[in-house]
Amino acid sequence: MFKGKVVAFALMLVLATSIYAGTVDDCTSEAGISGCTTMQMAICPAGDFETFSEACGGTGAYVWIIARDASSNPIPGIPWTDYWMNACDPDAQLCLCANPVNADSLTGDNGRTTFTARVIRGGGCVLEDGIWWAIQGKPIKTAESDCEDNLCLSIIIKGPDLTGNTTTGGPDCLVTLPDLIPFGISFNKTYPNASFNACCDYTDDNSVNLSDFAYFGVHWQHKCQ
Repeated sequence: MFKGKVVAFALMLVLATSIYAGTVDDCTSEAGISGCTTMQMAICPAGDFETFSEACGGTGAYVWIIARDASSNPIPGIPWTDYWMNACDPDAQLCLCANPVNADSLTGDNGRTTFTARVIRGGGCVLEDGIWWAIQGKPIKTAESDCEDNLCLSIIIKGPDLTGNTTTGGPDCLVTLPDLIPFGISFNKTYPNASFNACCDYTDDNSVNLSDFAYFGVHWQHKCQ
């Protein structure tokens, strides 16, 4: 009897899941920013730096996503883990941990979810061209390009992990000694000094100083959890 109840429950779970099943369309789906025109946030492989809610200088910012199918019908019930993101600039790709960013909740009946008190788990620096977002492996496209180009949200990303990957020369999802080199070169430099590196300016004041070094120290030797 107990085994039969387990099987029945499993079938109910499958049926319930199928109600919310849908094939995400990368052109009809949407994404955007709320709280400011351009977000600025610092990230760490350990996932313990700034949240999206802090990325506009206050506490109420967020990224929103609406998942739709090819007929523009909203798709509810998409898990909060089914998202990916990276730099629109191919030369500024981030090093991302597994499940680098999670939504606040399942998509609702309107296909919508948000990213508020959430962090990005990874390393790297993106100063230009923004960030693309994917739902279930499909990067959201922009209708203005006839759905050929990825939609790039205006998000600036900085982090203490800038180097260490011996193949690409970019981030390696570890905050270690190689990352101290670019920081040291930029230390005590202010924009527009040629040695100023905006990727090391975590406080967004156009200067790399002791405040930024304190942040660097807090995340020293951090890695993906």
